[in-house]
Amino acid sequence: MIQTLPAVEVVRRYVDESLGSPLPATCLRWAPTRGQSERLWELPEGVCVVGPAPERFGFSFRRLDDSDFAVRILWDRTSFHWPSVARVELLASSLAPLFGALGLDLWALLDQPAHAAPRDRGRAA
Repeated sequence: MIQTLPAVEVVRRYVDESLGSPLPATCLRWAPTRGQSERLWELPEGVCVVGPAPERFGFSFRRLDDSDFAVRILWDRTSFHWPSVARVELLASSLAPLFGALGLDLWALLDQPAHAAPRDRGRAA
């Protein structure tokens, strides 16, 4: 797993609509590093990406229950969607150091309360 990443600059924020539904995304510029541009990025369910840190990155997490999330990731020109990923798998992935480089705490993001689902109200007779 990746331990440290170079400094990153958020060039711009936008909403990516190429995946069908809108996804908040960022364009990133990473500080140059010597000999470490290629890395192995471990994602959920054993998916691995080999290459530099993403220059376009977007994500959404939707809580399914206390420890399960639906996850969408935009990684440059590739998108990933997992209908159900365990919290522990997300925390053990390369996403935690990537979020850390962006100044975000993956643990805290996953601890956000779930949005209440709209109730199905019965129809009046």
